[in-house]
Amino acid sequence: MTPVQISVVVMAILSLAAACFERAVHRAPASVAVARRQMLGDEMPQGRSTSSPLQRPISLVEQRLGTGLAIIDRSASDVVGQMITAFVAVLFIVLAGTAVLSQVGMLPWSPMWVLLSAALAAFASWTVWRGVGAAVRHRRDEVRRAASDFVQLVAVGLTTDHSVEEAIRFALDVGDGDAFDVIRSELLSAPQRGIAIWDALHAVGERYEIRELEEFASSVERQGLQGVSIGATVAAMAVAMRERALDELERAADRANANLAGPTIGFVVATIAFLAYPLAQRISDAFGG
Repeated sequence: MTPVQISVVVMAILSLAAACFERAVHRAPASVAVARRQMLGDEMPQGRSTSSPLQRPISLVEQRLGTGLAIIDRSASDVVGQMITAFVAVLFIVLAGTAVLSQVGMLPWSPMWVLLSAALAAFASWTVWRGVGAAVRHRRDEVRRAASDFVQLVAVGLTTDHSVEEAIRFALDVGDGDAFDVIRSELLSAPQRGIAIWDALHAVGERYEIRELEEFASSVERQGLQGVSIGATVAAMAVAMRERALDELERAADRANANLAGPTIGFVVATIAFLAYPLAQRISDAFGG
């Protein structure tokens, strides 16, 4: 087969794969049974099967990322779809490009190009996966910093003889930022949903994996149910969270400096070689070399 024929066959296969993928991830209309299963986690009745060729990779993505998908407003099927799309797109572009270059005589055709195309496509799919994981970690870090600011503002409010409820309202009024809006919306909507304020705090801490916020929720619960004073506890918690935030900033700065070490050394070596080349050339000419 000529490279053009091979590219035509590859395009047909990729088109068929894209059609199969669209059919596999096509979502059925929402129903009462589907909504009930999503809210309560009930299993599907016996005799019904919703398995698809992509069910296993979707389940693997859900297991690896867990609640991380929800905090970035993504679903496992979206991630798998993007990974497959990146794989197919890169595979098609590289194969089509090598086929065209081979046809015009600019590049000799070899089966190794197929392996190279598959490797680049796999790398593109892996890049999508890494990007989703990085987005989840970045969002959790943002909310963790907002939670630290929230606890510190509550501690400040408690030092001015405010009650816990007033201190929390003070923190919600003063706090700013997109990440802080996550805490604010969760707490402000808690009364309308019939949820206690400490349960809402605990839910945010559990969703974003912020252990300190869960401990703060437990302290607020003790104060609300038992009437114990938590001013000293919240102050100590605020200090610990502030120290942890400073430690994370120092580690981030150290990582940034470490990442710059390699390029800096390469730049210095290249500069020295560039400046020393004329002198080395003149010494070589002087000795007749």
